[in-house]
Amino acid sequence: MLTVAYLGPEHTNTHLAALKRFGARATYLHAPTVDDVFHDVERRRADYGVVPIENSLEGAVAHTLDRFADFVDSPVTIQGEVEQPIQQYLLLHSGATLSKIRAVYSHPQALAQCHQWLRQHVPHATLRETSSTADAVWYILHDKNPQFRAAIGRKELADKKPLRAMPIPSERENKTRFLVIGLNEPPRGKRNKTSILFALKDKPGALHDALVPFKRQGISLTKIESRPSKRKAWEYLFFIDVDGHVNDLKLKTALAALRRSTTLLRVLGSYPVTT
Repeated sequence: MLTVAYLGPEHTNTHLAALKRFGARATYLHAPTVDDVFHDVERRRADYGVVPIENSLEGAVAHTLDRFADFVDSPVTIQGEVEQPIQQYLLLHSGATLSKIRAVYSHPQALAQCHQWLRQHVPHATLRETSSTADAVWYILHDKNPQFRAAIGRKELADKKPLRAMPIPSERENKTRFLVIGLNEPPRGKRNKTSILFALKDKPGALHDALVPFKRQGISLTKIESRPSKRKAWEYLFFIDVDGHVNDLKLKTALAALRRSTTLLRVLGSYPVTT
């Protein structure tokens, strides 16, 4: 039986994404941080891990990108991806009203996704970050004055608790992409995506030179992000997603050219594209 580690307690969006990918027959191991998910996979306490990587409204999940940088020498690779629609709810104590709320707790991504609605409907509330949406619920349930507190998360987090769930409407499509990580090489799909991490030599036009080989080979870049390397001040790591499989001749040729422009290069994984 497969064991799958995921970020957060039950009923979080990452838990739902894990269930969507692996189903009810897998054994699930919830982890308090993204680091713990990586460690669980690397130390073989879990066969796979599921972590958030990108939201359609708020962009990349920086903490997950940083973990790939920290685990650059790790055998952990990206095995696949899961796309999950997100519907956020304001979770209030049964006796609370919007006018009473003085603090709203949730994961930073959830707070960011709902910031316009919160500004309009609870402008007097302080926004407080938690490690997960489930932890946000724990905070308001254990507060001495729960009628002045609210959380943001999935409506299932209110089940069997003295809470009610109020849907937070979004005018834009809200989806989160999750990555499946593991130690094995995933099967090749009909369409594939390759994720790459690299650091550049310090010279003018370095990023342009690094990306030209993909253009020459007719390879589409679907994503590019940068994060501080933490190795040297003002040095950055770049994360890119490109169409194709690492074993394709065109991508091999582009990677060979990219390697000449970099001080660090790692293929994080080639995996089937979510359709």
